[in-house]
Amino acid sequence: MDNGPAFRSQHLAQITASLGVALIHSTPYQPEGRGKVERWFRTVREDFLSQWRGEEVGDLNRSLRRWLEETYHQRVHSVTTQQPRERFSSHLECVRPSPPNLEDFFRKRALRNVAKDRSVALNSHLYEAPLCLLGKRVVLFYHDHDPSRVEVFWEDRSYGFMSLLDERVNFRVRRDNHRIVEIQSEGKDSEGGKLSFRGEEER
Repeated sequence: MDNGPAFRSQHLAQITASLGVALIHSTPYQPEGRGKVERWFRTVREDFLSQWRGEEVGDLNRSLRRWLEETYHQRVHSVTTQQPRERFSSHLECVRPSPPNLEDFFRKRALRNVAKDRSVALNSHLYEAPLCLLGKRVVLFYHDHDPSRVEVFWEDRSYGFMSLLDERVNFRVRRDNHRIVEIQSEGKDSEGGKLSFRGEEER
């Protein structure tokens, strides 16, 4: 790959490493090291984009797929003397099958500290971590488009998916030094509109 910011990101390095893919960058300002892909870009620009007329991304994707099927894959390469699809299909033994949970490999990664009330903040959402992770610095794996599935790891072990924090329940949870949890009963309205909590004298 070239050395653009998108190809130097930690997220891409994390994805490729987890999939067992070597991430190799070409020497800056020497496009010859990316000759095949640069030639592909040139073909797309000259043969497809120069002819395409449209405004919507969806139309662009559909037109590109049709051009690939009807034009690009029908040509015979001057060096290989094969059509691109035929050339690819003749080396399918080199293609690794993708894992069934491929989408999980593209999750983002974030480091967070678990607060004393078990809460963890991520992207303007509050989550509840397992009790055993109080005070720990954990790793979160998540997709931006699916805030309901945030998996928490500590010391390379998964502790499952965290649930969104329910403030009405969380503020009633008492924890002692031994991390024993007790859920208080609902407070009762007292004079002045305040709630009476356990340990306070009820009127």
